Amino acid sequence: MTAEDRQGRVGYAGSQGELAARTAVLAGRLLLENGGETTRTEDTMRRICQAAGAQVTDSYATPGMLMVSFTWQGQMIHNMKRTTPGGTDLEKIQAVNGVSRQICQGTMTMLEGYRRLQRIALSGPVPLMRRMMGAALAGCGFGLVFCQNVPEALAAGALALAASGAAACLSRFSESFRVFAVSGLITLAARLCLPAGLRPDPVILSAQMILVPGMMFTTALRDFAAGDTLSGLSRLACALLTAVVTALGNIAALALTGGIG
Repeated sequence: MTAEDRQGRVGYAGSQGELAARTAVLAGRLLLENGGETTRTEDTMRRICQAAGAQVTDSYATPGMLMVSFTWQGQMIHNMKRTTPGGTDLEKIQAVNGVSRQICQGTMTMLEGYRRLQRIALSGPVPLMRRMMGAALAGCGFGLVFCQNVPEALAAGALALAASGAAACLSRFSESFRVFAVSGLITLAARLCLPAGLRPDPVILSAQMILVPGMMFTTALRDFAAGDTLSGLSRLACALLTAVVTALGNIAALALTGGIG
């Protein structure tokens, strides 16, 4: 636990303006690291600062950095935080938005909002079983679209379920390596373990859809539409890199099983 986390749990000794800056940056970090778009992040940070009486508020967000600056009772207050974009957790985004609305409406004090955000930050990720079940349902759903028959859709769901568990086991490795390895494992399992009569190619395609960075790509387009070119380019590059790594894992597994040529 960092010093900032401990400070948020036991109280805050600084001015209300400094507390507002820390609260705004913490809310922005939680939004960005869990899949929120840049415009919403900057707007949330600005509103939290204005709820504390800040004037001339400027907020800036990219996938790697957050910064807020404003005037409060005649003094300039700044706060900057480096961020590490992670996956997607819509529950945390919803929780942060709820805290922000309560602060802006005056039904929650800034200190209580800061503590609430700290608890959200310290909460764990989505339980593994829920992630695996969601992957299985997604695999089955895409299987019905691409395979167009129930046995292959069920096979795709089983592969997606196993792939989600494998990704959790590889959590200590980088995101790119996990995607590469899981993509290859899906292809190997489909080519070697499917019962006779089931087509491996549509099953592989359906199961690997859980690796496609759809939300990241969509968020990148929304950033471009809002004029946040730097954030849009950064997210688009990450989405394309994930897609390329997924394809490389698939190609490597096909080469091992003689599926190329």
